[in-house]
Amino acid sequence: MPSDKSNIPLTLVYKGEYYPIRTYVNEYCSLMTLVSNRLAIPGFGLCCGMGSCGTCMVMMGSKHSSISRPVLACDIQVDDELSNTQINIPETRY
Repeated sequence: MPSDKSNIPLTLVYKGEYYPIRTYVNEYCSLMTLVSNRLAIPGFGLCCGMGSCGTCMVMMGSKHSSISRPVLACDIQVDDELSNTQINIPETRY
């Protein structure tokens, strides 16, 4: 069982619904796999995970700022850097 130190709280937002998530370092190989596993979003992340198609684009908010930036979830590791981050998943892109 992972220690409390590796506990990573974050929030996924999809269609106006907030989904608080607690995960651990190395539980998922990328943010894309976490989102795909936790939320059944048709078409999300249907790619090879190489960052070339954009089907896993999300808006990621910093824990220190209210500004969000677009990122490809397949390029984001699930580690302590995601702690207390809000991940907004666009509704109509797929």
